This record gives sequence, C-alpha cells and structure tokens, in this order.
Amino acid sequence: MALSLGAGCRRPAGQQIVLTKDQEQQIAANVMAVPPATLQVKTDTKFEDKVVLLGYDIVGKPKKGGTFDLVMYFRVDQPIAGDWKVFVHFEAPGKRRTPFDHYGVNGLYPVGQWKKGEIIKDVVSIAVPSDWEATDAQILIGFFDWGLYNSTQGDRRLKVESPGGLSVDKDGRVLLATVPLDGGAAPGGAATEPTPVNLRQIAQVAEALKEVQIGKVAAPPVIDGKDDDAAWRGIVPLQIGHQPDSRPLNAAIAATAKLAWDDTNLYFTAHANDTDVRNTHAANDSTLWEGDVIELFMRLPGQDGKYMEVQIAPNGARFDALFTGPRQPKWEDASKHETGMEHKVTVDGDVNADGADTGFTVEAKIPWKGLGLTAAPAEGTVIEANMYRIDDKGTHDISHMGTWVPVGGDFHKLDGAGRLKLVAKGPEPTARPVVPMGAGH
Repeated sequence: MALSLGAGCRRPAGQQIVLTKDQEQQIAANVMAVPPATLQVKTDTKFEDKVVLLGYDIVGKPKKGGTFDLVMYFRVDQPIAGDWKVFVHFEAPGKRRTPFDHYGVNGLYPVGQWKKGEIIKDVVSIAVPSDWEATDAQILIGFFDWGLYNSTQGDRRLKVESPGGLSVDKDGRVLLATVPLDGGAAPGGAATEPTPVNLRQIAQVAEALKEVQIGKVAAPPVIDGKDDDAAWRGIVPLQIGHQPDSRPLNAAIAATAKLAWDDTNLYFTAHANDTDVRNTHAANDSTLWEGDVIELFMRLPGQDGKYMEVQIAPNGARFDALFTGPRQPKWEDASKHETGMEHKVTVDGDVNADGADTGFTVEAKIPWKGLGLTAAPAEGTVIEANMYRIDDKGTHDISHMGTWVPVGGDFHKLDGAGRLKLVAKGPEPTARPVVPMGAGH
C-alpha cells in the first residue's frame, strides 16, 4: 500500500524539522479555523475519533498525461500519535494503481503533528500517466501507519467510523470520486489547464542512460570538495534531473554527478543547485535525509543481495550503511558498518543561514574494501546503482527529490536502476545522451 518516498530511513516519530520562515508561512496558510464556504463536495467522513474529512475540491482537468489537484479539508478532533501518512490511491480497480501517499502540507506538517481543533488544507497534485488504459479512475483515501509499515511491513489504517455520504470499500478506503479522464472541467468551479507531462518519453530517455561506463584514473583526485582535478576533466556528468516518478525535477534544485575508480577506491563527486542550503543533522550516521543531501546506492556483484547506501550532507556529515536485503536490517543497525570513506564538501554560500546560496559540491573516495571486497573489481564489472538528491524544503515531498534513474518512490529499489560498468577508459563526451533538465514546474 505505501509508497516509500525516502532514503534508507525515515524521521523518527515526533522529531521536528527546522523550518524556514517561508515554510512556516506555507504551513500557516494551510491551517485554518473554518473550511471554505464553497466546497465542491461536502462530507462528514469520520476516521475513528481522530479526523473528519469535511469535503474536497478537484481543481484542474483530469486527463491522461495531465495534472490536477485534489484539495482536501480535514478537521482534527484528536491528535494522531505516531508516524502516519495520508494515502491517496488513483486507480482503475483490479488493473492499475498509482499512489500519492504523503505527510500533509507538502510534507512540511506531518499528520503526527496535527493539533486538536485545526482544519488542515491538504493539496495533492495528481499526475495522470499518459498510458493509463482506462477511461476513468477512482480516487480513494485514508490514513495509514507509515512507521509500522516501514519497520515491520505491518498494515494499520484508521478505521472509518462514519462514511458521511461517501462509499467505503472492503479494504477500508474511502471512495471520494470516480473521475472521467476526458479533460472535462472539474465539478463546481473553474478549471485550469496544467502543463501536460509526457511520462513515457521521459522514461525512454532515462532508459538510454541506464548503463554508463566509469573510467579508471591514473592519478586519483584530491578529496577537497572542489571537483577541479584532472581526474574529473572530460567526464560527462550524470544528470540527477528527474523526480522518482519520472517527471522532470525543477532545475533550481537539480544535481549532477561523476564517478571514477582505480585499484584502491571508487571516487564520487556531485554538485547540487540550491538557493538555501540546509541540513541541521551534524552527526554521522544520523537522519541526514531530513535536509539537503546527496545519496549513492550500490549493489556489487557476488554480494548475495547486499547493497551499500552512502549519503553526504552539505554540513560535512556522512551516512554509510550496509544492508543485507531490502531495508534489512533497520537503518540504525545497517549504519554501524563503516566504509572508511574520505569526503569533503564545499558550499557556495552558508549552510543553515539565510543568504545568497547557489549550491554545494561533495567529493568522496570509498575504499573497495569498505564496500565488502578484498580487492578492486575486474574491468568489465557492472555495479547496479542509483543516485538521489533530497532538498531540505520538501523532505517528504516527491517534487523536491531528484534521481538519476527513476524507479519509483522506494530509493532502495535497485532492480531496474542504473548500471555502472568499470572500464579502463571512460567514453568520449559525445558518446552518451544527456537527459534534458526540467525548467521548473
């Protein structure tokens, strides 16, 4: 059920995000005392004694390849303790489902922090796949315990105490509406025309980049976070320019990366655009994914399914973990592994300070022995890998997460991700197609 939009791990329940003034204002604009007088659909749907769905609007024209907004209004009757998410399922029953699970208010105001008496305006942008087979789709919602699912794969939802005029299916999901995908106006209000997103075309371009050659260097780069060594010159950067759902990532927060190798280490550098560089987690092996961070996942051959996760934050903190299987063991235990990596970060601006930032660059060397090998891999070895960039402004918002090869919301999914082939010499700059970066959305 859950769409796992995150890195190796999640924020522990109750932990607060340090918000900027803009983020605080965004939350304030979506927490109100009374709902709008004019709702397209008014309901009184009660989820246990915790939350009541007062109604919703559909803004935009639902159509294949297009985007529209689902705007829901929840009244909080009692706090919901724990790490919970709102789930939204866009589906053709028995055929296809696209989930839009989230924390609330663009990820800035998680369900577990909602306060009694508040009315939460929760906007979900729904991108309809252009290859959706059915002529319509159902929108179903509810609340699920993400913390339980993430730790044990358990499935716990808030039970619907009263449907308030809506239908509830056998799985306890509330059916809001069945929408035709013909581009017709949403009921009850003026519709806007979102810019269509050609998901299939983007996926095809990403497919062309799935395997790249990583060249062996004669002289290793100096690890100083500057990306100006001869070892990096001539290497075509890989584009971390898509959201995990394949849509283009806003170029203002996009990133690029380069890799190289020799008989001792794997070398990695990445640069991220960012006008407000932030990460308040200074301890190594802490929850760095709750701020600006660059991530590298790798699964080497002959390791019986084991894979590595490496993260580097702009404040210099690092996270390295060895997983023996998908999300196993828990990240707290997996991160006890030490790769012996050396890394350095430079920031164009100031970390965690209001100012004119433009981005940050990370650089690292990771010993092959720290990746579980006794020696360097042979030329021709292929490493399954992916790279991610999470922006501080939306830790749980997919539009603020970038990836090299889109494979969906689970960052630990390496099946179908990228392939790094170790060669004696990297490809010529003209030999590799480049994914066009998004211009914003």
